[in-house]
Amino acid sequence: MRVLICFLLFNMLCYGQNEENPQKLNDSAISIYKNNPKKAISILEKSKSIAKAKNQIFEEARAINGLGLVYRDLGDFNKAIELSSQAIEMSSDSLLVASASNNIGVCKRQLGEYEEALTQYLKALNIYDALNEKSKEATVTNNIGMVYSYLGANDKAIEYHLKAKDVFEELNNKKGISEVYNNIAIIYANDGDLQKALDYFKYSLEIERELDDKKGIAESVNNVGAVFYYLQEIDSALVYFKKSAFFRKADR
Repeated sequence: MRVLICFLLFNMLCYGQNEENPQKLNDSAISIYKNNPKKAISILEKSKSIAKAKNQIFEEARAINGLGLVYRDLGDFNKAIELSSQAIEMSSDSLLVASASNNIGVCKRQLGEYEEALTQYLKALNIYDALNEKSKEATVTNNIGMVYSYLGANDKAIEYHLKAKDVFEELNNKKGISEVYNNIAIIYANDGDLQKALDYFKYSLEIERELDDKKGIAESVNNVGAVFYYLQEIDSALVYFKKSAFFRKADR
């Protein structure tokens, strides 16, 4: 009985410490914000207040940038930009500045402000490259490729996508490689080179099948079907569209 009481007291003490620890609160919020954004916002607001009261400027800035990430995912891009910009003003921590700059870049891209998005992405890329943060470097490089494609600079876009692919391969990040192939396929499709688009969509599909990612398979199969449709190969297109519907249903 005494052991049980001590165990319960220990857990309560640890819980209380976590409740007042901005670093742990920030870590907790970032781990759940994709699936539970409302709860993440509540945790981050609490962390921000506690960090401010304790004069923990870095954790306060981190909480603010975390809010920027959540609001970006919720589609409130202007608010996300405001928050991440505030975080940059508060802290000179390199990783935080890179994360906030990338977040601003994503928001600017979504708002169609491609030149500003490119500026922010390149700022983040330079930091990640200097710190040898390979995974984040690859993600930002892939994002830069997307912006160049929106600007109509397809050769530059493919160059950055292939750079991202090389890093993803180094990290054995198959999902990242699949996303790169998908992005390159879209460029070729928009440029009217449907055969190359088909090849790259199939490369992406092959990886999604390796990963057994039902959602990824469904999207890739649908993309292959779309290319067959534009190639006027309607029977093949229908086969792939039916397969896509099957995998979408399986993913539910």
